[in-house]
Amino acid sequence: MKAVVTPAPGEAPRIMTLPDPTPGPGEVVVRVTVAGLCGTDLKLLDGLIPTVEYPLVQGHEVAGTIVDGAGILPEGQRVSVYIPQACGNCRWCAKGETNICPRSTRMGFERPGGLAEYVLAKAENVVAVPDSVSDEMAAVALDAVLSPWRALHIKGEVAKGDRVLIVGAGGLGLYAVQIARAAGAEVAVVDPDPGKLEAAAELGAALAVAPEEVDSVRSWSPDGADLVLESSGVPEGFRTATEVVRAGGVVVTCGYRPGSDVAADSMRLAMQEITIRGSKGGTRGDADGAMAAVAGGAIRPLIAQIGGMEDVPAFLGALRSGGQVGRMLVRP
Repeated sequence: MKAVVTPAPGEAPRIMTLPDPTPGPGEVVVRVTVAGLCGTDLKLLDGLIPTVEYPLVQGHEVAGTIVDGAGILPEGQRVSVYIPQACGNCRWCAKGETNICPRSTRMGFERPGGLAEYVLAKAENVVAVPDSVSDEMAAVALDAVLSPWRALHIKGEVAKGDRVLIVGAGGLGLYAVQIARAAGAEVAVVDPDPGKLEAAAELGAALAVAPEEVDSVRSWSPDGADLVLESSGVPEGFRTATEVVRAGGVVVTCGYRPGSDVAADSMRLAMQEITIRGSKGGTRGDADGAMAAVAGGAIRPLIAQIGGMEDVPAFLGALRSGGQVGRMLVRP
């Protein structure tokens, strides 16, 4: 099969011919129709994820069709692939926290990803794609949608009438706007990019402002935001989140930059009972919830460009330059 391979950190990905994957016990083979690229792929390209070995086939946002169901699943079924493969035996798996299993291996990280013609997946890790969901939307549903879906619904417990601030209107933040609005919340967004602020407003944000205009968020919600989702991963974004959240409010962070430390006013955290929660991806059950939200029409796809394997280096370059609104998608 053909695949896009990153030979080593810092080296440009290239198209190579690799052996077709052979399924092991409980595994199925998926013919990839669409794979998405996101900011995490830049971290992988730069060698910033310590658990990853090279050469690497990236691609952790994948939709496709089962071509070998190993007698478990029907061939021809359209699926999206859930990224982590948990061990099933540790204390975290026993509690249902499979998304933070320390022995998990992730498609496109510790095992080959979907920037290839075929990818392997455990049968329990594929999610059936409803007829109402396109391959393009299915590809991003279990990452770009799943991550903010868990952050808002499970960790943030978003509710109707909440005032929700989203810091960072990138690949996760713009889907977060839609998820929060679908939950009945009022939404404000902070981001330095004018194009992303415009997109946030079009998606239903009542307020979309640059970081230097954050005081207008306090005017919008005088007591502070009930819930803040920090998706930028930068120290300035975290500081904004902890400063604007109301007393007794919740900050959920799902953005990160390796090696980047964040800080907050310890007195405010304690005296005003601010809750800070991390959120990573989602569980397999969360994946079903995210796909259902997409199938129900609550989430609108945000696609920047669609290309082939040969476009991957240019797409990654565009991601690094910034300013993209929506996902870069690849048809292997």
